[in-house]
Amino acid sequence: MTKSNLIDDYHLLSYDELDSTNDEARRIAEGGGSHGAVIWAKRQTNGRGRMGRHWASAEGNLFCSILLAPNCDTATATQLAFVTAVAAVETLSPIIHDGGELTCKWPNDILLDGKKIGGILLESFETANMSPGQNRMIRWVVAGIGINIDSCPQSTDIPATYLKAAGVEIISAKIVLSRFIHHFITEYDIWAKRGFSPIRRKWLEYAFRKGKPIHVRLPKETHSGIFEGIDSNGQLLLKSSKGKRIAISAGDVFW
Repeated sequence: MTKSNLIDDYHLLSYDELDSTNDEARRIAEGGGSHGAVIWAKRQTNGRGRMGRHWASAEGNLFCSILLAPNCDTATATQLAFVTAVAAVETLSPIIHDGGELTCKWPNDILLDGKKIGGILLESFETANMSPGQNRMIRWVVAGIGINIDSCPQSTDIPATYLKAAGVEIISAKIVLSRFIHHFITEYDIWAKRGFSPIRRKWLEYAFRKGKPIHVRLPKETHSGIFEGIDSNGQLLLKSSKGKRIAISAGDVFW
């Protein structure tokens, strides 16, 4: 492991291999770590996405997690997935050429021309922090992100792609990580000082299939309708064929 400073409270912890950068972030928190730890691994042996799905973790792609102590409730903390998504799009936009379109697919995917190029895994938990005469719980949030740079998996629910396939030749995980952290710090500070509204506006500018038909698969049913955007809590807003607006807090989007 190597350690280096980034900006202010953010510090980079670099590993050749980890089971999961999100899991390492949790271990760091439980061991007395601090807000702003950025965990980067060149390889993951047990990378995962939402709902425990396997995340292919071939060397050459970016796998990192940021340990955060946002001092907010669980519902508010979910907004950090949108902070992370906006930072990812703003990281990749300047290096995508030939008119490629970067979009955010609710709730946690980054797409390039409709193909998945990145994904986000947000996890929250609490750890006991002891001080004299006290036993209080500190809430943590880990914002994990994977970005396909050198390769992408072939068997996925939606088609995937990677930066070099899009014509971005001179690029590396280290370069993308540096740019991503710069944008993440900026967007996180906006969120911390001004709330979700400015992040929501940015995310909606990048929203995939806004105003178009989508299907949202839930554990026991599927809803279909027009994707109208997200509400002030980050819930997906779907207008059904009968004109009814439905707010959905979790699900998988297809089209």
